[in-house]
Amino acid sequence: MAMQKCMDIRNPTQHIDRVVQSPEDVRKNRLRLTTTIEAIRYLANQGMAFRGGDESYDLSNRGNFIEFIKAFSRMNVDVEKVVLEKAPGNAKYIAPMIQKEILHIFANKVRKKIREEVGEDGKFCILVDEALDESQREQMAIILRFVGHDGFICERFFDIVSVHDTNSSTLKTEICKVFGRHNLLVKNMCGQGYDGASNMHGQWSGLQALFLNDYPYAYYIHYFAHRLQLALNAAAKDVGVIWRFFSMLNNIVNFVSSSAKRHSELKLTRKVEIQELLDAGKLGTALQGKSQDIVSALNLVSSTKMKLDELRNNGWDDFIKSVLSFCEQHDICVPDMSARHKMGRGRSCQQKDSITFEHYYRIDVFNDVIDFQLVELNTRFPEQTMELLYLTSTLDPRNYFKRFSIDDICNLAEKVYPEDFTTTELQALNQQLGFYKIDMDRLPAFKNLDSIHELLKWLLDTGLAHTYHLVDRLIRLVLTLPISTSTT
Repeated sequence: MAMQKCMDIRNPTQHIDRVVQSPEDVRKNRLRLTTTIEAIRYLANQGMAFRGGDESYDLSNRGNFIEFIKAFSRMNVDVEKVVLEKAPGNAKYIAPMIQKEILHIFANKVRKKIREEVGEDGKFCILVDEALDESQREQMAIILRFVGHDGFICERFFDIVSVHDTNSSTLKTEICKVFGRHNLLVKNMCGQGYDGASNMHGQWSGLQALFLNDYPYAYYIHYFAHRLQLALNAAAKDVGVIWRFFSMLNNIVNFVSSSAKRHSELKLTRKVEIQELLDAGKLGTALQGKSQDIVSALNLVSSTKMKLDELRNNGWDDFIKSVLSFCEQHDICVPDMSARHKMGRGRSCQQKDSITFEHYYRIDVFNDVIDFQLVELNTRFPEQTMELLYLTSTLDPRNYFKRFSIDDICNLAEKVYPEDFTTTELQALNQQLGFYKIDMDRLPAFKNLDSIHELLKWLLDTGLAHTYHLVDRLIRLVLTLPISTSTT
């Protein structure tokens, strides 16, 4: 096209063969293109498929896109005549190729807008997960998390990339290519978050390590704090007998779900039972909360580790009493716990002659499950991550800034973000925090904040973000970390 324009300028005589469109032709073309664009915009926003299996002209249902164009035509006679009936064969603007080109333009505009939101030197975090397309090809979905100029935490779906394999070096290469296409500097990536529960857990672990080798401040934090309970369940299944239990339970669930009547009755009964347990205070909901901020995640992980450790060391007696009580309540046979336990039928080469039922259930099941869960927690939340969470929590305004510590906050900036604060700025930050604490104690509005995000918004609204610009910078860096739920 550009070559043709250049030839036209050099040789005006070539304009002789050009078809000159009348104003009416231009109007009709614009109407056709506008109709197609609006149809594509709607279907894309709703996440709907464009085409059906067959779009033959004589079919009553030709797929979402064509049917949407037909719906436009029923509301606008001009659309029906211009787009569907009298459109030239080369200017209908409804072919699949045209649809893809327009979608591609939309995608680039959206990515450009996201890039502008991040800013030239804006810090961001990546959230990455695997996905499969309809043909079961591996894809990698990339989400950018950053704090906008208005103080809101943004999580934007940025790109989806097909990968020929899922080893960590390939994933890193593809991510860097996406960054390069959109002028995103990898050095500005200050956090990584991957779904540790996926079957690509090993690849993700390798990926975060590769990035950390080159960019040591691109911290990896497992952001699925709200799925802690699911992680513990998955770890428990590494014990063979627990895996068999859940397999049998899955079969029972499938049996019940196959009947609408059985499923409805079970769902109603379970709903009543759960409500009774909640009312009695016997059932809690923190482990699968939809959102966890930094302090909640820190407390949740720490308390879970402590509870599991306490349960392993001193919890067996109370646990077995509750199990026996449950069995008695539901008429379940209980073996003699002092009797000899046999591994299957007949004599097995793995049989431990001196093992009692109590020893088997306590050592080989109870303790093993807890050990696997503790290993899982330590893998997902190592000491370095816990230290980062702890230092970050000192910025939290809850309970009248109960965790506030000038030394810890300065340590957070110096140790965690050394490339974002110069030595001079670190000294200035210490001084700023002194005045910041005075305002904290003096201004009543500081007492009513419940999260670090609310704190940032309040600083912006009051203009104090400019006064305490180094504190504002540190808060923005902290909020970029993928502690909370990924909402995209």
